[in-house]
Amino acid sequence: MEKMYIDITDLQTLIFERRQIIALLDNAELWRQIPLSQRFDIVESSEFITLMGESFTEHARRMLENEIEAMVATIH
Repeated sequence: MEKMYIDITDLQTLIFERRQIIALLDNAELWRQIPLSQRFDIVESSEFITLMGESFTEHARRMLENEIEAMVATIH
């Protein structure tokens, strides 16, 4: 088996950043204070996808889309 070097110097930073994102998403009041377009920008950013993973990103995107649908239904 071949040994592979993995650089984990930024691992602590990545874990901290991921926890911050989860805490932000869990705080609905704070999360909703961010304009919807900026929330989409956050969720669709490469940094978010890298830190949170594809499935979590897709879930967050669906939540935002559901919020838009609810807003549209309220308007009509």
